[in-house]
Amino acid sequence: MACETWDLYDGHGMLTGRTMRRGESVPRGLYHLGVHIWPINSRGEFLIQQRSPTVQWKPNMWACTGGCALAGEDSLAAARRELREEIGYDAREDELHVVAHLRRTNAFCGVYALHTDRAAEEFVLQKEEVSAVKWCSMQELSRMVARNQLYNYGESYFRMLRRYGNEMAAQFAE
Repeated sequence: MACETWDLYDGHGMLTGRTMRRGESVPRGLYHLGVHIWPINSRGEFLIQQRSPTVQWKPNMWACTGGCALAGEDSLAAARRELREEIGYDAREDELHVVAHLRRTNAFCGVYALHTDRAAEEFVLQKEEVSAVKWCSMQELSRMVARNQLYNYGESYFRMLRRYGNEMAAQFAE
């Protein structure tokens, strides 16, 4: 696999014209672009994936689908690519809904939702990165965080996700 190159952004989210390679430290005061994608079904459950035991960051940990934008990609293109690569879902642009754009420690993160009722067994996993997927309620996600099984994105992040899940559940019930 070729080494990934990422664009670097200033603190206002503007491209700097500089890049970095995956594995390097993000220069102080600069940011790269990341994406999180949360498939949600009509029961209000979120699809999470268990990271492969061979990945560098958080092996065997459960997390959302996601990754980093490659140089030249915007957030939406990166989200679509990560979905294809990691769980074999070829999302159209209009299927992805922006939940938030967040400024994290060293990244701007686009958080997306994808509405689908596809069964967990129907996703095609990239075994080098993903060993399993499953649908979970918000309560189960909270329990998994407490047991250190699911990556802890932070309390405010999960409040945002819970609000979005509640809004979607109400729409599904209509």
